[in-house]
Amino acid sequence: MKRKWTTEERVFTFCLECWTSRETYAKMQRVLAVIFLLAVFFHQSQAQCNSTNCVGPACRCMSTSTPGNLSPANTPQLVFLSFDGAVTTTNYDNYTYLLNNRMNPNGCPIGMTFFIYQEYNDFTLTHSLYHKRQEIATHSMSHRTPQELWAAKSANEWVDEIGGMKDALAKFANIPKAPIRGSRAPFLQTSGDQTFSAMKTLNMFYDSSLPTTDFVDPPVWPYTLDQGFQHDCLIPPCPSNKFPGIWTVPVITLENDGIRCNTVEACPQPKTLEETYQFLKRNFERHYNSNKAPFGVYSNNNGWFQSANFRLEGYKKFLDYLSSKDDVYIVPLGRGLDWMKDPKPLSQVANFFNCPPLTQTSCQPVSCFYDGEASEIGPRIMKSCVPCPDVYPWTGNPLGIA
Repeated sequence: MKRKWTTEERVFTFCLECWTSRETYAKMQRVLAVIFLLAVFFHQSQAQCNSTNCVGPACRCMSTSTPGNLSPANTPQLVFLSFDGAVTTTNYDNYTYLLNNRMNPNGCPIGMTFFIYQEYNDFTLTHSLYHKRQEIATHSMSHRTPQELWAAKSANEWVDEIGGMKDALAKFANIPKAPIRGSRAPFLQTSGDQTFSAMKTLNMFYDSSLPTTDFVDPPVWPYTLDQGFQHDCLIPPCPSNKFPGIWTVPVITLENDGIRCNTVEACPQPKTLEETYQFLKRNFERHYNSNKAPFGVYSNNNGWFQSANFRLEGYKKFLDYLSSKDDVYIVPLGRGLDWMKDPKPLSQVANFFNCPPLTQTSCQPVSCFYDGEASEIGPRIMKSCVPCPDVYPWTGNPLGIA
């Protein structure tokens, strides 16, 4: 026989259910409030940028539309290939294997972007890449771990990291400082306004650290931060202030096996040459067959190739495929942004991406050895184009002055 509940038990149960229901309702209210505020933030950040307060070519709002009101058919498909990390003998051989004798439709060499950090970097090979018309950019001086360190860095610390690497590259690779215009944060981790304040102080042209999954189909074009950051914030903190004149090149995520990823290493890995080729080609065609926003292939140094040589061959086959198209230009990020500031139709692009003679600089290779008090991070060897500095260059002392 079923026992009847007492009046006290009924009251207690009713109150418990009320309390639970109210707590759940309150939680739901808080979650909805956060979602609403985020929606308002992104709506306002996009709505506040318009043709009145952002006048081209120096300023551009976030958009999936082609620059200069060009039709996609009259727009070149730009491809951005970049590698993060130190330039070493091993990865230099792979880079030059991909670069050698590969031309854009106008007969000029293709261009990649190398975001470089200090530790283990060979400045003589950096010098060589620069004189092969490759873009040299900064990826910090120290590239310390863990990732969380970078989220908390101050503007002054970022000046030391970005500006210090820029100084070291110019000095020890003996290349001009002015063409070092771009930056990418370690692990794609900025500290929001602090990072971009440092970039403004250093007069940097662009950043390529902020990924997006919301604006991939159709993909978003690069834009300026004159009216603030406008796409989804996947790795907070993201900038909340305005930074006139600084461009952001969103890291448009790739897709493989239904998984989205910021770099090729982060995606499910292709297991054959053909899978590698099809992975890159499929993601490229999402751009090429829609609005022709720049297609980026971003890689952490050389690991993707070292762990499986067939990926290098698959990457090469993909570049062969791109070379078969007369409207595809593989250019450094900085040059692509130059075109966006002065968007020429496809019929004039060959002249825009011309290749005038470079002013040659010398490189007298020397190997520098450091240990003990001469290197705060332990024994290190550094290859330089100029005489060895007194101590190993590092954050706070990028020129290695004792």
